[in-house]
Amino acid sequence: MEKIVNSLFLKNQKYLSILLGDLGILFITLFVKKYLQNSELILLFGSILFIINTLRIWFEQQLKKLLNFMIRYRYLITLILFILLVFCRINGSSIGVFDTIYGKENGNVISEIFGKGRIIRSDEYRVQIPYFFSQIYNNFGLDSHMMSLSGQNMIIGYNSPVLDLTLIGKPDLWGYILFGNEVGLSWYWNFRIIAFLLVGYEMFMILTRNKYLSAFASVCLVFSPALQWWFAPHMYQVFFWASTLFVVGYYFFISHSIWKKVLFTVLSISALVGFVVSIFPSLQVSLGLLMLVLMICCLIRDRKELNWKNIDYLRVAIVVVIAGGILGKFLIESKTAIQLLNSTVYPGKRISTGGDYPFANLFTDPAMMLTPFQAPKAMNECEISCFNHFGVLFILYYPYLYYVVKKKRGSTIVGNALFIILLIEIFFMIIGFPAWLAKITLFSYMNRMVLVYGFTAFLFTFWSIQMVWEYRKYLRKSIALMIGVVYICLYIATYRNYGLNFYSGRISSLIYFLIPLILGTFSILLFTRWRKLFFPVFGSWIILTGMFVNPIVIGAESVKNHALVSEALKINYKFPGEKWLCLNTSFTQNLLLANGITVLNAVNFYPDYGKWDLIDPEHIQEDYYNRYLHMLIELTPDPTSFSLNSPDAATIYLNPQDLKKWQVHFLTANINSNTKELLDQYGIRYDILYIDQASNEEIIKLDY
Repeated sequence: MEKIVNSLFLKNQKYLSILLGDLGILFITLFVKKYLQNSELILLFGSILFIINTLRIWFEQQLKKLLNFMIRYRYLITLILFILLVFCRINGSSIGVFDTIYGKENGNVISEIFGKGRIIRSDEYRVQIPYFFSQIYNNFGLDSHMMSLSGQNMIIGYNSPVLDLTLIGKPDLWGYILFGNEVGLSWYWNFRIIAFLLVGYEMFMILTRNKYLSAFASVCLVFSPALQWWFAPHMYQVFFWASTLFVVGYYFFISHSIWKKVLFTVLSISALVGFVVSIFPSLQVSLGLLMLVLMICCLIRDRKELNWKNIDYLRVAIVVVIAGGILGKFLIESKTAIQLLNSTVYPGKRISTGGDYPFANLFTDPAMMLTPFQAPKAMNECEISCFNHFGVLFILYYPYLYYVVKKKRGSTIVGNALFIILLIEIFFMIIGFPAWLAKITLFSYMNRMVLVYGFTAFLFTFWSIQMVWEYRKYLRKSIALMIGVVYICLYIATYRNYGLNFYSGRISSLIYFLIPLILGTFSILLFTRWRKLFFPVFGSWIILTGMFVNPIVIGAESVKNHALVSEALKINYKFPGEKWLCLNTSFTQNLLLANGITVLNAVNFYPDYGKWDLIDPEHIQEDYYNRYLHMLIELTPDPTSFSLNSPDAATIYLNPQDLKKWQVHFLTANINSNTKELLDQYGIRYDILYIDQASNEEIIKLDY
């Protein structure tokens, strides 16, 4: 009788799981088609997923065998996929924004095949792409004078492709060095996603020893809103290299075979270099400490598997010497740039003491299902992005889980570490540390704690899911139900008014009530025999919140397929190396830089004193330009002055006489500006070489 009941239960759960999956796929397909621009392909993707999921009714075992095959041969499969995607020049860049500003010289070229470039991703298409693309014209040198007079260190500058020893820690950039910009862009995007999926799987295998859960968790991690919205800047790569250090470090000590010892010795060098040259202390310090603690805990847990021999001391020495040598050389060569960056007003040496985070940051933001489709009223999609997790639920549940696991003589060392770290992070976020304690504990660097907390809570969530299932026979369902109800109530109460700041009226009221209720309810199923019903619901949430953030793009035509760029390149060919200045815009200078033109007001990561000393020799205006700086320049008949627009942007009101000090010979300017009148007023001769109808700009040649 019991076997019959269990069989019926498993069969019903299977059908319900398939039904929930199909409903999720159907909802996502229709929702995306309705609210995401240029999303016709979702009908094809959705149909394929719907068919595959439905086939589970008849071919569950065959599909499971296929999944096992994919997991077993994951490295070969992903290598083939990577080659195919790079061959097709697929990337996820938002460079399509340039098409909306400058039009298309060849209107038949279609680059965005799914979704649209996002204006909010200016850190990617307006800074990173120009820096990366300009390096091919700089012979991938460490210092570049293409955006400054005194030069910019290009590793400090978004870790751009530089042909030096640090490349061992930047495999995502090898495509730029080997094949140029278009292939390099595709290589960069696909390597980052595929490599993190593989690293994520290994990381969760170490933590949970469950291959299916690890595969699911890896996808949830890589396509979390936090990582997808912050894909281009340093944040994504710090999370990647911190996770890689954990995996590589663990296997460095655990591996037994010779070839694995050699492999992880080499990978340790690469991971250390990659992590250090990411240069984002607000995440590096916190994530480095987190993953170091977790690695030590996992090694203690698995100490019986350790196989340490005297030869392994040599391996440690090799890693220290080679990685230390590479990093030492980099630090010596970049010492001046690092000092200048640390001395800036912004970002500079910011000291964080915490205590200023809202309680809502402890939960997954329900608005994440809206951000890929509708911009919030306040802040922006990047700033409110987060990891999808159930940290608070498992923090509440952990004391009971700990009691049961310890009673059954199980290992809780990893859970203990994550639980304690989460409590410390929460205390820092909500209450804060005094300045002296923040400095001693290095928490003073951690001004991105909401991301670090979300990542820690994400790891804790999946470790707890595995432990709950492993010890399910000994856990009382009533306690899980009680804690689950408390969690749902806290979740709803926390977001009851929070969302009014971001989304209007009815949307906020509905989303901020329904999502906590749905996610909270299905998370309770994790503590029951119906746990499998949680995964199609949470999987649908992951797809909806993270997989539609970035577009699918072919090639990099949007960087050069503009009449303004073509004309500028013709002029630059006739007058190579001449300095340009782009007036009345914060876009054109970076677009021209991406095409190999020297533009003095492209973004600077630290102050270009070679430029500023010429017009402000007494450094009276230094507070305005001693920062990471977007420069909007306008000509004025008054003495040169500055105005701060935001912590990372300033307007420079430049007197025309200062153009000669910078040896500028070409300008781009809005045709409706007073540029020509001011040039006439100061007796500067000029010729109008080209007028661009799409952007309403003209190219002006100066003749002093």
